Amino acid sequence: MPWDDLTGHEDAIDRFRRSIVRNRLASTYLFVGPAGVGKHTFALKLAQALLCSANPPQELEACGNCPSCQQVSAKTHPDLILISKPADKAFIPVETFIGDREHRRQRGLCHDIGLKPFMGGRKIAIIDDADFLNQESANCLLKTLEEPPPNSLLMLIGTSEQRQLSTIVSRSQVVRFSALSNEQVANLLNRMNDLESDLPIDELAAASNGSVTLAVQLSESEVCEFRKQLYSYLTEMDPQWNGFTKAVIGFVDAAGKDGATKRARLALIGDLAIEFYRQGFLAATGSRSEGVVMDAVMANAVDSFVQNSDGLSGEELAERCGVCIHRCGDFQQQIAANVSPANAVDAWLRDLSRLGRGLALV
Repeated sequence: MPWDDLTGHEDAIDRFRRSIVRNRLASTYLFVGPAGVGKHTFALKLAQALLCSANPPQELEACGNCPSCQQVSAKTHPDLILISKPADKAFIPVETFIGDREHRRQRGLCHDIGLKPFMGGRKIAIIDDADFLNQESANCLLKTLEEPPPNSLLMLIGTSEQRQLSTIVSRSQVVRFSALSNEQVANLLNRMNDLESDLPIDELAAASNGSVTLAVQLSESEVCEFRKQLYSYLTEMDPQWNGFTKAVIGFVDAAGKDGATKRARLALIGDLAIEFYRQGFLAATGSRSEGVVMDAVMANAVDSFVQNSDGLSGEELAERCGVCIHRCGDFQQQIAANVSPANAVDAWLRDLSRLGRGLALV
């Protein structure tokens, strides 16, 4: 699993190489950036390089063949702890960090990372879904962050610093991951032998916002069609009109009966809306970089959005886009907290309608 297989994050690789050479590797890192750009893959490759039994850690280059490297690839290495939010939970359970009530402080990440490494070297923990650390879980983790065991490394993976508790951010070194280019996404999609899509790879890449995860989701014709419908409604400044709430719920229900799958689809809807308003903000402020290629669906939607806002200054339109982005983030947090989907969607679209027309929320 050499670094050459990782796309688009050379600066982060160089940063860690310098830290290792200078013996200044921190105990806790917070990886932030869009979903689907390779943060989890980077964390695994870093863990493999540090745990490799053939090459010294200073080289930060995994051999890929030794037992340690193979165990990291299989996610079975005894010194590698992997944490993520269960699909049926709104947050990462506190038991994940300190054990259940019968085994408090005798199990869980905070206990296990303090144990002596089984194979020498160090203990490494990767915490996916750090956006879903609630106050209780974060408090349990704080002592470990404040007094990290010797030769331990924690990597927390989230989407932004704003989604993390300030106590976590202040005790971590932040590593920012940028969206991938259209070409990089296309190259990664071409490596996927099982990818089936009605859209050409280059169109999927242009619609992906730099996220391989989103590109794969858009390869489903149902998701791709809903994206067009969503943007068509959002351009009108009043997305609640003509029963769009029912259309959104229908799209969510089509995902199946599993609650976790439905929440994932609702989160996707929030991501799509955030990207629409982000592009609207860039257009309103004249910040869109030359050479940035959007797919036709997004480009046409943003142009219509700007035209429908005729009479507003760029500053006014940008302000409305900003508050709509904030409301979309609130919507996603409500979904994560298991608020009724129908109620959450209805309130979200109602608020976007008011915010898009410059009205205060009630």
